[in-house]
Amino acid sequence: MELITPNPRRLPEIFIVTSPDSPEFSRLRSAIRHSSVVALDAEWKPIRSRQVADSSDEAGGSPSFPTVTLLQIACRLYCEDSDLECSVVGSCPVFLVDLVSLPLSTVWELLREMFVSPSVLKLGFRFKQDFVYLSSTFSSQGCFLGFDEVICCSYLFSSIFLFAQTPASCYCPLTLEISVLLNVQLLF
Repeated sequence: MELITPNPRRLPEIFIVTSPDSPEFSRLRSAIRHSSVVALDAEWKPIRSRQVADSSDEAGGSPSFPTVTLLQIACRLYCEDSDLECSVVGSCPVFLVDLVSLPLSTVWELLREMFVSPSVLKLGFRFKQDFVYLSSTFSSQGCFLGFDEVICCSYLFSSIFLFAQTPASCYCPLTLEISVLLNVQLLF
């Protein structure tokens, strides 16, 4: 009898995107266009309270938000494509997008395509603050259509966790469906 050993999980490929002319940017574009799920996280340099006061005065009294400097994007690929250099179906390449090095207009076009697509599930973790800072960073590119359609995983997880603390008779069908989709086992 031959023992079947499971394949170890592959680590995701990580690409640092610093130029619109780079192969990494082409991979990012292709991955976003061929993804069923995209997860996002934004990073920025904190602004100290004195810097906020100074920048608010310069902006005519309106509040100033930090500029997002790094956008992390993980993609779940759904189809093979001869132009797709990233990986195979089901893989999850991760892109670290340097928003300081890239023209915002090139990144904006990719993000806009993804955010308006109803076939892409968009995930974030405590994404509300990221949304505010991304909106501020990309404000010169136009309206931020679709960023409000990101599912916040922390809210979803806490909702499921709270339901797990209640008796089984209190479960609503939606919670059970979500837990199945996320492969979360609820304890009855």
